[in-house]
Amino acid sequence: MLLFARRSILFQLLSVYLLFVLVVLSGGLVIDGIIEQRLSNDVQAADQALAQEIALQTNLQLSGEKKALIDLGKLAAQAENSDAMTEIFQAFQASRSDVDQVYWLDTVGVLRLAWPLGKVTLGAQFSPPGVVQKSLASTEPVMEVGIATETTVRTAGVIIAEPVRSVDGTLIGIVAVSFSLVELSLPLKTVVQAQLQQLGRHLQISVIDESGKLIATPDQQRILQTVLDELPGAEVALNGQTASRLATGLDGQKWLFSAVPVGDVRWAVVVQRPTNEALAVVAEFRLWLLSAVLLFALGGLLFWLLLLNRVIRPLHTLAIKHQSLPTTEQASLVATVLPTRQDEVGDLERSLIRLERDGLKKLTELQTLLETSNAVVRSLEPHTVVRKIIREVRKLVDIQAAAVLLPDEKGVLRVLVSDGHSSHYDAELSRSPDDLSSTPVLALRDGKPVQKLLEQSALSYHEGFRSVLAVPIISRHAGGVVLLVHRSEPQPFNQNEINLLLTFANYATLAWEHAVLYERSDERLREVAQENERLYKQASEEKQKLEAIMGSMRDGLVLTGTDGTILYANLGASTISGLSSPNLEHHSISVLYAALRVATIDTINSERVMALATTNEATEVIVEIRQSRQHQAIQLRLFDVGDETGRVIGRGLLLRDVTREYELDEFKTTLLAAVGHELRTPLTAIKGYASTLLQEDVSWPLADQRHFLQIISAESDRLAQLVSNLLDLSRQEAGLLLLNRTPTSVRALVTKTLEQIKHPAASLSLNLPADLPLVNVDKARIEVVIHNLVFNALVYGDGEVSISAERRADDVVIAISNNGPGIAADELPHIFERFYRARRGQQQRAGGTGLGLTICKAFVEAHHNVIWAESSAYSTTISFSLPLLNPVSERDEALGAAFLSG
Repeated sequence: MLLFARRSILFQLLSVYLLFVLVVLSGGLVIDGIIEQRLSNDVQAADQALAQEIALQTNLQLSGEKKALIDLGKLAAQAENSDAMTEIFQAFQASRSDVDQVYWLDTVGVLRLAWPLGKVTLGAQFSPPGVVQKSLASTEPVMEVGIATETTVRTAGVIIAEPVRSVDGTLIGIVAVSFSLVELSLPLKTVVQAQLQQLGRHLQISVIDESGKLIATPDQQRILQTVLDELPGAEVALNGQTASRLATGLDGQKWLFSAVPVGDVRWAVVVQRPTNEALAVVAEFRLWLLSAVLLFALGGLLFWLLLLNRVIRPLHTLAIKHQSLPTTEQASLVATVLPTRQDEVGDLERSLIRLERDGLKKLTELQTLLETSNAVVRSLEPHTVVRKIIREVRKLVDIQAAAVLLPDEKGVLRVLVSDGHSSHYDAELSRSPDDLSSTPVLALRDGKPVQKLLEQSALSYHEGFRSVLAVPIISRHAGGVVLLVHRSEPQPFNQNEINLLLTFANYATLAWEHAVLYERSDERLREVAQENERLYKQASEEKQKLEAIMGSMRDGLVLTGTDGTILYANLGASTISGLSSPNLEHHSISVLYAALRVATIDTINSERVMALATTNEATEVIVEIRQSRQHQAIQLRLFDVGDETGRVIGRGLLLRDVTREYELDEFKTTLLAAVGHELRTPLTAIKGYASTLLQEDVSWPLADQRHFLQIISAESDRLAQLVSNLLDLSRQEAGLLLLNRTPTSVRALVTKTLEQIKHPAASLSLNLPADLPLVNVDKARIEVVIHNLVFNALVYGDGEVSISAERRADDVVIAISNNGPGIAADELPHIFERFYRARRGQQQRAGGTGLGLTICKAFVEAHHNVIWAESSAYSTTISFSLPLLNPVSERDEALGAAFLSG
């Protein structure tokens, strides 16, 4: 599919067009989402603002009613009789048009007086009774929504009651007012009608109390109905927070609900409007977007049909017909098929036909030229290059003889190599640089080809030649030579032949220059090589000095002034003391000594040593410290620092970690003991059997003598192998181990090694695939690795050993497993260390130096590969990798096969 996309212009243009359409549609969808979100936010903000305004007006109205009721209670407390109170109520009701009824209750809630008269029954218990109970328990006006003494919904209202008390605080009675919920709903109805008439928008406004009852709405028939579930977000507003919700209304349409709380009372105002009206702009934008999609699709279809028929298919036909240069017969056939179109495609087809004709002609000449020049530039020996030049020129142009003339020290042109001339011609032909009648002299002087028809007096004329052409081969670095060609016919060379020879001369110039420069530079290269070797040795010495200096700086170095203040402390001093350079520099040297005292192991001895160091009584002391759970021996060396005149200007302290020296002493002792033990065994056997053979009083049979000699030979081989392994280990650690790599079969390595191991009680199993590739290794050293690993598997196991191999990437991994008790987890990281032997192995075999796995690791790493161990409770596996003979080419073949199969 990817190949088709790369080769098809139609597919590429279509992909670009579809990508453009996708970008436009994606942008439209993003803009649609942004517009919808912003418009929704604006509508929510407008509805919340409207709800806030209604809530504010409602809260102000309730606050005004409460304040007026408080003033009415004060006046009622001063009334002397019921007539005076009736006049007060009448005046109050006349001043408050929104008040529907005024009541006076006694202290137990019995209705004693009401205005206007005749609407209620005096002496009855006031209803609803809840307002009486709240009023008796409160010192401020209380409010409740309900029906006061009336029995119709239209008389439902908001009832506010205020307890009236005398001067001494005694409850006299309760004054209450009610105002109709219908009157409270009239402003909402006005707002809804105005929205519908002026803007054509449907709007619903609802005011609910804390119990979820509808107390104000343009639909007066629903007053006092519980609508909390019908108004999403209202419950949040009742809790004092503003909320906006998008939900389905009772009519099944989507509505946008905006709810806000009402001031001091637990009421809420909810404004709701249909979503389709609120987001009408979004719907129109989506309609335009759909129209654009249809327009893009229709226009694109027409465009692609036109492009396919008028451009792509003709181009495809031309590409198939002209994908390669035709032969001469095909060219003549194509020439008869003339294009009939007069547009750009027809012009392109006619141009391609002309290019095929011209290209076929040039291709024939170029192929001949390349074949000849390729043969010329293969050699770097001057005489060989000249012979090839002459031979290839005779193939390139119709000539009967050719020669190359080279100027000597005096500039005289002499024959270097010739072909087709007699020996007499080669010996006699020489041209002075002053002979301007000579064709090769003129060509070399002017730097361009010169030809002429030969006269009877010319030397070449007597050789049977009638025309000559001299072509200069001039090199800026190697000097110039002249290519001289002769033809037996008195016919001059045409321009095409001259151009071919000139082009060939460019290749010949390069070959001649390379050959001469190579010959001249051979001695110079030897001199340069000797100079480079000397410089390399000098650089190596300087590098070793620099490395020695840099290596020494790993020790701590502290410089102090005459007063003991630390002036400089390097990183080594900070590492040893555990103090950073800022904590050492510009502080007294006693800070460093105190840090060393804290880290010392032997407190008593360290105090004595540190006392010698601090009093400058000793120039060199050693203190043992412990850092990061490691034991270290630090040598403190004190010395004076003087200026050019020898005056002491400070003191120096060198802190050198000599732990390695201690460990080396211990290593030498261990090595001598281990090697001595291992050497003693074969030496004892050699000495014993040699002494036995040398006894004069015993005559041993030839079979016994041969047996003794075989034992001596085997023990000598064992001794030599031990010494060789130790030397190889030392060379590897020093980086001097040389490998003799050869292509080797893994199966042959394993088979040969197993033949040398004789263990009759062992059970060996091999899993070596027949198609394993060759590895590039040192056979002798890898045989030592396999021998040591198999021998260890036999010694540390229970008699079963498994050997397997597989290819992984550019390596072959060989794994050797046994069925032994395994290696403990704390011992597994140390098994490749020198002289380390696992405890379980020591229980089965007491001998060995503990160098077997160390030598294996050294030999494998010398091949730039790795070795590792894995162990469980029932087996141990040691694996190592070997490099393939040619991993890059094999990987390329695998990738090529995968590409062809794909």
